Amino acid sequence: MPPDLRPSILSHSRRRLLAATLALLAVTALVLPDEKVRAQAPGPALYVFLQLDTKSSLLEKTLQARLPNLAVTVFGRFRDFQDAFAATPPAALLAVSPLLDQEKKKVTLQGTRGGKDWEPYVLVSVGPMKPGPLSGRTVGVVDLFGHDGTQAFAANLLKTPDVKIKRVAKMEDMLPLIEFSAADAILIPTAGMKRLTDRTRLPLVSRDLPNARLGLPAVAVINPAMRDTVVRALQGLDAATRNLLGIEEWEAR
Repeated sequence: MPPDLRPSILSHSRRRLLAATLALLAVTALVLPDEKVRAQAPGPALYVFLQLDTKSSLLEKTLQARLPNLAVTVFGRFRDFQDAFAATPPAALLAVSPLLDQEKKKVTLQGTRGGKDWEPYVLVSVGPMKPGPLSGRTVGVVDLFGHDGTQAFAANLLKTPDVKIKRVAKMEDMLPLIEFSAADAILIPTAGMKRLTDRTRLPLVSRDLPNARLGLPAVAVINPAMRDTVVRALQGLDAATRNLLGIEEWEAR
């Protein structure tokens, strides 16, 4: 090929490449903004803080799939929930009803099981506990309400103001407390007893506590404009997902 033709051929190739690149950028400019808007335009934010046997990551994944019209975030630790709630309040909060009371949020939907909006708690130890008052004993409890709130919760259930509590972040951290004698006993919902005994060969013994109850999961709508969207979405949950939350039905309040 004659040397004087090469520059024109190269220039032509570059022009074609430049034109193709510009065309691609134009198409991208038309498509990506819409995709970005869809990705960044979730529904009302729903914060969830519940201490269940189910891992927080699995619960979040399940709720995100079942509640596509809501932006669901599940917190595994009280501190994380508290910080996020203070920084960016959600449209609605799903938590045990006493926590909603503590945060001064009115219940919109109350979960029920067996027609009741509460569940009993029991005291669990390795072998029978020595009879006598619980004053001075160390009892493990999941951190549901922060330091002061959880202390008051445990003292109220045990009818012992000076009981020592050892807080853990998650339900799965409870069993090691009595396995390794870090606590004399632990406070758990009665419904969690079977799961606990399935995970250990230790001779666990439960002790009923008079009127030891905790309100079941409930929903508080914080942004009134989102009430209908939130209520409609949660009332549409299937039975399996409600069971995962530890409830059977929703009762409007």
